[in-house]
Amino acid sequence: MRNINFTKYKYFTLSFSFLAIVLGFAITFGKYGGFAHSLDFNGGLRTVVELPADKTRSDLEGYFQSKNIEAVVILLEKEKNIYQLDIGLGSLETIESLYKEIPEANRESSTSAIDRFVQLLRYEYKLPKEKVLSADQVGAVVGGELTEVGITLLLTTLAIILLYLSIRSQFKFALASSIALVHDILMTLALIGFLQIKPSVPIIAALLTLLGYSINDKIVVFDRIRENAHGKDNLALSNIINVSITQTLGRTINTSFTTMISVVAIIVGGAVELYDFAFVLLFGVIVGTYSSIYIAAPISEIYDQLRKKRFA
Repeated sequence: MRNINFTKYKYFTLSFSFLAIVLGFAITFGKYGGFAHSLDFNGGLRTVVELPADKTRSDLEGYFQSKNIEAVVILLEKEKNIYQLDIGLGSLETIESLYKEIPEANRESSTSAIDRFVQLLRYEYKLPKEKVLSADQVGAVVGGELTEVGITLLLTTLAIILLYLSIRSQFKFALASSIALVHDILMTLALIGFLQIKPSVPIIAALLTLLGYSINDKIVVFDRIRENAHGKDNLALSNIINVSITQTLGRTINTSFTTMISVVAIIVGGAVELYDFAFVLLFGVIVGTYSSIYIAAPISEIYDQLRKKRFA
């Protein structure tokens, strides 16, 4: 196979990634005022109910849309028609107004938002009390703790990867891999904010899965670079990088393609609740493959050049 000059475009690809990340976050915070609101992170109401057999997810979603209530409807058990209903904090005033429209004979006095929402559901769907299986109000404090845990997990994973690669390989490869992983996470977060995908526990799982996939691809590339560089101190690192990436390109494409088939299968045939997880993971696989070739390897070359100039 003819060697491809991948490093020729290193400054273009690095600039492109930087601008894409900045643009994504600029739109996220400039246009939308931040990431999309999510019950897991921002708080809200979560109720699990067993509905009559003739009621479907479409009926629920249609009802909430008609009432302008921000809701996520999740089918938990098809046989018993059990649903989990997640209501955002922005809909509490609407629920309060709808609650007041319930005839006094059909409502109980309550000061709790979750109790009023439950009464609204019971009135609309003629539900006895035992059909409301659980009802909780998730506070923003819980969301703050979840955010902290998510960030801690991501940073800890990056630190462990940096330490592992420093021991297993050369520091320049460990540094380049870690920077590329940060790039992958920031690119994915920029997309999440740009598309206003609601942050959730599955999204955190997708980001952690992305780290595992991405670092595996980078280890393969850097291992080949290290093997090809052995005993060739006089050969420019850029040439070794181009040869190594060309040699591993088939493996990289095949691995990425087969992984994407699995993720696309989740999107096509999976539950609606997994769409965001699968979509984020699909984008992450593409970005991880791109960064192995156009971010991690070029950064190792730039670091090597700067180090040689410093000690020249």
